[in-house]
Amino acid sequence: MTKHLLVFTDMDGTLLDHDDYSWDAAKPALAELQKAEVPVICNTSKTFHEVAGLHRQMNIKAPFIVENGSAIYPAEAHKSEETLHINGAKRADILRHLAKMREKGFEFSGFNDWTQAQIIEHTGLNEADAAKSGQRDFSEPLLFNGNTEQKEEFIRLTESAGYLALQGGRFLSVQGQCDKGVALKWLAQKYAQQWQAEVLTIALGDSENDVAMLEAADVAVWIKRDKAAPQLSRTEQVFFATEKGPVGWNQIMAHLLQLHQSGKLKTLR
Repeated sequence: MTKHLLVFTDMDGTLLDHDDYSWDAAKPALAELQKAEVPVICNTSKTFHEVAGLHRQMNIKAPFIVENGSAIYPAEAHKSEETLHINGAKRADILRHLAKMREKGFEFSGFNDWTQAQIIEHTGLNEADAAKSGQRDFSEPLLFNGNTEQKEEFIRLTESAGYLALQGGRFLSVQGQCDKGVALKWLAQKYAQQWQAEVLTIALGDSENDVAMLEAADVAVWIKRDKAAPQLSRTEQVFFATEKGPVGWNQIMAHLLQLHQSGKLKTLR
């Protein structure tokens, strides 16, 4: 019997172009998924307000996961901002931790330090989207100023304080002890209960903060980027797109849909 598909996708550099944030190249595969009534679940470092806006523009009607697995919102959350589930820490607590790290001599700057003009400069977003990006609830993205050894020490101390520091395409994101993989598993289980059926999860990403999501999914997809993809502990049902961003997303999704229809994809756990 064909399993029910769930597609979990990173946004920046994956479904969205890294430079101009366009998703036009992915529209054919998105249309196929919509026709087949397959939920496309954004699992991203972006904020609630960013994803809610993108959902309306892209006509995606599915729950979504924000700030690297910190919170899960229902499909209609833009009407009330009510969460389905929270995994993460409050941003105010994260900022207090970062103040202590500055006292230890670490140098960095983040969204809380920047004006809107600086957020635009560092992200490449337009004014309206930069404002949405700054409305964070569960994380603080940083630009770290220091060498590799200092960055590793910063990450170690952050983890020992009860937080995580995850590297994305642009920023080092400090957040609670949660990740995209934990959120994927929680939501996949909810769908399985709702449908009373086995689900098959596909996850697509391009950065270090996507590793947990790709490890947790039945099918893992690396979208091409300028540097080599991080290593996964798994080898089964791991695919690599040969193009970047939404071009690669569309290409690999068309291939995976063919494999699924022919029964060649399987659940691994």
